[in-house]
Amino acid sequence: MRWWNKPLRVLQFNLEDPYGFYAYRVDEDLLLNLALKLHANTIVVFARDAWGRVFYDGSKLYPRHPNSKLDLSRLVEKAREAGVHVVVMSAHTANRYIYRLHPKWAQRTSNGEVVVLEHYPTRAKISDPHWPLICINSPAMEEYFIPEVEESLRATGADGVLLDSFRYMPDPEKACYCEYCKTRFKRDTGFDLPTDDSSDEEAYRTAWEWRENVVVEALRKLWRAAKLANRDAMFFYNSHPAGWSGRGNVIVEKSRSILDAVFAEASEADTNAPGMLTMAAKLTRGLLGDPSKPVFVSRNLFYLLRTTQSPPLVHIRQGIREVVAAGGQPWVLLFSSQLFEDPRSLEAVEQVYGELEEAGEYVDTRDPVSYVAVAFSTETHEKAYREAPSFYVGEVSGFTYMLSNLHVPWSIVSLKDISRHEVWSRHKIMVLPNTAVLSDECTRGLVNFAYSGGYIVASHGFGIMKPDYTYTHTLALKDLMGVEFEGVFRFGYAYVHLNRDTGLWEGLPQAIPFGDQSVSFEYERVDVRLGEFMRIRPIDTDVLAWTRLGRSHYGYEYTLGRSTPAPDSVLNVASIVHKKVGDNGGGILYYSMRLGLHYSRLGHPDYLELLRRPLERYMAPPPIRVEAPDTVQSEFYHVGEGVSVHLVNHTYNQRILHAPTGPSKQSTPGFSPTYMVHPARTVIPVENIEITVSEELLGTLDIQAVDVLSGEELSTTRDKNVVKIKVPLLEEYRLIHIRPRR
Repeated sequence: MRWWNKPLRVLQFNLEDPYGFYAYRVDEDLLLNLALKLHANTIVVFARDAWGRVFYDGSKLYPRHPNSKLDLSRLVEKAREAGVHVVVMSAHTANRYIYRLHPKWAQRTSNGEVVVLEHYPTRAKISDPHWPLICINSPAMEEYFIPEVEESLRATGADGVLLDSFRYMPDPEKACYCEYCKTRFKRDTGFDLPTDDSSDEEAYRTAWEWRENVVVEALRKLWRAAKLANRDAMFFYNSHPAGWSGRGNVIVEKSRSILDAVFAEASEADTNAPGMLTMAAKLTRGLLGDPSKPVFVSRNLFYLLRTTQSPPLVHIRQGIREVVAAGGQPWVLLFSSQLFEDPRSLEAVEQVYGELEEAGEYVDTRDPVSYVAVAFSTETHEKAYREAPSFYVGEVSGFTYMLSNLHVPWSIVSLKDISRHEVWSRHKIMVLPNTAVLSDECTRGLVNFAYSGGYIVASHGFGIMKPDYTYTHTLALKDLMGVEFEGVFRFGYAYVHLNRDTGLWEGLPQAIPFGDQSVSFEYERVDVRLGEFMRIRPIDTDVLAWTRLGRSHYGYEYTLGRSTPAPDSVLNVASIVHKKVGDNGGGILYYSMRLGLHYSRLGHPDYLELLRRPLERYMAPPPIRVEAPDTVQSEFYHVGEGVSVHLVNHTYNQRILHAPTGPSKQSTPGFSPTYMVHPARTVIPVENIEITVSEELLGTLDIQAVDVLSGEELSTTRDKNVVKIKVPLLEEYRLIHIRPRR
């Protein structure tokens, strides 16, 4: 077994300023003692920083950091004696040292400006940047980056190498147009490197995928260098799954064969609702495609961008627990300024990392309980929604939020793996949220899944495009659905008109609105894409709801332009359909609108009910589920002969994320602050949670449920073919192991 296949608890420590304000106070003893105090078993630290200084002796490439006494070779030696692993960060493409020597090697925009990783104000002129990005098509790749990876591993003896912020972007505003890129692109493709951003142009499409493949090829070269230096070194890449428009996700998918792990940096956690860390972990696990390979998800020890200030400690405790529950390996990031000025966060790390160390094998998350698989399509993200990826990601995340709120087992899988029998045979339900780009192979895999007894849940533009950019002008699996596709409604606002005859919708209004005001509010009052419906005519299917028009393009009531119009005529056009498939209990449930995006954006429980009720009526029940408020996160894993259940309580007394309404011609100066991001202070305890486990999961033996951290045995009762476990009180976190009684 590789050393990284055991549960890891990571401390990343960054010395990150040009002058080394605190560097003289940091040595190997300080870092190792800090890691041991925190119960961390892995330390991650720069081998070379963005200014081009190394923290080890004898480099033939870079100068030694002049203000630092930290010696990584001594750190590795002492850490190994203490049972702690050390990983070095290397080949960061931001490198001021190389830039000052070779300005021509820098990444350049189409107008010749240097591409930087640091954040400049939009109107500021870039001059003598601190973090200029160096082009991986330039000589720097062979003369610096590849030798750097090998040298840093040999010189320090480190256990692994992380490519942190290895950035080369495909988006035109961030893409490189240096002479090396132009020359190589012409040589590789025959095209001149295009400067326009039209996906209707073949050269533009080619350049986009070519840039992705440039990164993948570079990673492969660096992987060879790392394994040449130390074949047992862990080699991994910072994908930053929610940053940089999510462009790193396709790199993970394309590089999965050489990556030993992935670092899913999640610096956006403080400005997102609980669930963002879960999304980062599960999405990256799915794209990596191998549950034995670790996915590290970070919880910054500072608040927002305030690197000298600790957040309320509940953010750290619950953030780490959310990561572990979601199947990630926990990773905390500490800057030198915070260590010396406000180290309060460390108290929370010490507590939770101590709990995880005590829990031992029970936090093994390599084998999640399978029930629902949510497919993520990088081709849909990169081709159909290249200019607006949030419209695709919002649809995916909305379904994952709904499944989380239903407390059933779910995971994310790469669409590329859908046709693999070992993937779809483990799951009972496959969700394809607005999966616009669908290959023939994937379509065949889905048909096999349905006829084998699986249920497909799909939404909106399902299969309207092929991977070669051609349109199908129809929906995938329309014959399985029993419908005909007749185009797209673009009304801005429309309604789902519920079919009362189904008996599904008691207590809900007959008409549920879809669509919302435009956020930019520049030319249109509404965002037409939000209210977009696929026009489907039922042929041989169960119609659960019809499509209903709004009375106008926007509402006249209240704000006259931002409000929702009243409902009007019901069309002979279905909006939700259900059809059984084959004789093995399979079927398909299709939503013609962006159901997930509306739940992700608005969170209204009416949207959740549109999924929950058909799931519970038509589809096989989950092997395990939890009855608890929406604010409780529940995750399930096979561990040993039993199942571990993580319960993370996100019921907070206060957490404000304020979104401004947006401008209009009548706007006056804002009354409230531009944005408000208030942290949680405390967790509100939740009482009387119930876990239901079917015989399918653990058989008919007598069942025992134990709280791993307290040792408390919980009450269990058998009811027909299920066992019910009572959890009388959930404060912040509980780890319950359910197994046959010993």
